[in-house]
Amino acid sequence: MKQILEKLRGAVAQRLDQRKDLAIRQEGMLSATYTDVRAATVNFGSYKWVLAITLLAAVYYGLFASDRYITEAQLYVKSTKNGSGALTQLSILAGGGSEARDALLLKSYIHSSDMVRYLNKEIALKTHFTNSQWDMIARLGSEPTEEEFLDYYRGKVGVSIDPESGILTVSGEAFTPEYSQKMVSAILTESERFINGVSQKIASEEIQFVSQELERARDRVNLARDEMLAFQNENELLDPAATGAALQATVNSLEARLVELQTEHKVLSSYLNSTAPQLVSVQNRIDSVAQQLEEERAKIASQDNEAINDVNARYQQLELEFDFASKLYQLALQGLEQARVDSYHKMKHLVVLQTPSLPDEALAPRKLYNLITLFVLLSLAYGIVTMTLATIREHRDV
Repeated sequence: MKQILEKLRGAVAQRLDQRKDLAIRQEGMLSATYTDVRAATVNFGSYKWVLAITLLAAVYYGLFASDRYITEAQLYVKSTKNGSGALTQLSILAGGGSEARDALLLKSYIHSSDMVRYLNKEIALKTHFTNSQWDMIARLGSEPTEEEFLDYYRGKVGVSIDPESGILTVSGEAFTPEYSQKMVSAILTESERFINGVSQKIASEEIQFVSQELERARDRVNLARDEMLAFQNENELLDPAATGAALQATVNSLEARLVELQTEHKVLSSYLNSTAPQLVSVQNRIDSVAQQLEEERAKIASQDNEAINDVNARYQQLELEFDFASKLYQLALQGLEQARVDSYHKMKHLVVLQTPSLPDEALAPRKLYNLITLFVLLSLAYGIVTMTLATIREHRDV
């Protein structure tokens, strides 16, 4: 009887333990289910921020965002040396080193503060972009600094360069189609003035330099000529070397004439008496030539040979300086003409390949594209943050 009671007691205790284990397992399952539901509810609650931000962006784009219109134009900086007509078209297609540098220079000027000041003066750039009728996110602040204004302008005006052809594409974004076209047209006008001004300035500086060299060469020629004339007047001669040569030539001529007359006299005296008129006439001419010859020889003998040499040396030096200055002057004249030709070849011109047109539809903002992009980026960011936090909790539970 005692054994039977022990068995019954053991069976009851085992049954109670089984029920207790079942109750514990059911309680754990309920707790886990509750935890999963609560976590999902919490996660969905935090994801509402993604939906809320996307909804706010949709409200902004749908109700408040101002339409923006874009106008484009294409330019090409052409050098005069490239020619015209078909040659110009070939040079545009082939491109060139100088044209690429000119395009980069023009791009920098279009994005410069000087261009901003010009546009603000000519077409009231700041007034258009700060107008309160545009939405406050897209428009410029009411009192921007110069740096803020310049940064905003650069965001509205784009300039791209084709590296192969050197063609510039200028795009302007504004809140009305008319102003967008006006802004790009004003940029083209100022760009043309800038290119012409730069090329003319370079050409004028080169011509001015060569002209100054020509003026110095002319002054040098005038100075050398004046010194030579003063020397000639001081010594009462035109050319010392020529004067001495002329005296010697006269003596030589008289000596030859004297020999000729003496020969004639000898021939006549062989068959005429001394009182014959012909013989007397020849003798008189001999005496006259001999007297003149003596006078010319006396002139040469009376001159100081050393002084004559000094005069000749000084005159030759002055004459050499005058000839050298004259050659420099001729070279300067040729240089001026060449500089004028080169300056013409270096002239730059702005060729408009595509004129600014009036846009017929707003290309910005891209509302649907921006909304989808925003939603995708926010969802990716949310997923990354959620996974990171879950990983941290798992490591913490372990």
